[in-house]
Amino acid sequence: MTNIVNNVIDTVNDSIEKVASPASRAGSTVERAGRMLEEGVSPAVIALQMTENSPNNQTYSVEDVNTLGKVYKDSKTKVVLTAKQTRALINDQQANSSMPTGMQPQN
Repeated sequence: MTNIVNNVIDTVNDSIEKVASPASRAGSTVERAGRMLEEGVSPAVIALQMTENSPNNQTYSVEDVNTLGKVYKDSKTKVVLTAKQTRALINDQQANSSMPTGMQPQN
């Protein structure tokens, strides 16, 4: 019975995530990676699963997964980028949009 309930929950969650915002999907991904790390799942296994599931053919590394784990740990207490800080940094970037010598925008 537990497997049936879990399958239903997974199906409902997967359906909701198809129409969720990128912020919601990213939050779910961070939480899931963080929880798996806390439970001892190898970062290499998580990275491989994320790479296999990437809709944009991204390749994820152990370092990427460990970074998600750091964000998850911090997010249990507070956000590490506030809305106010984010707006200010974006506004500053847009106001000073020329790239410093040797720098390239992140994709």
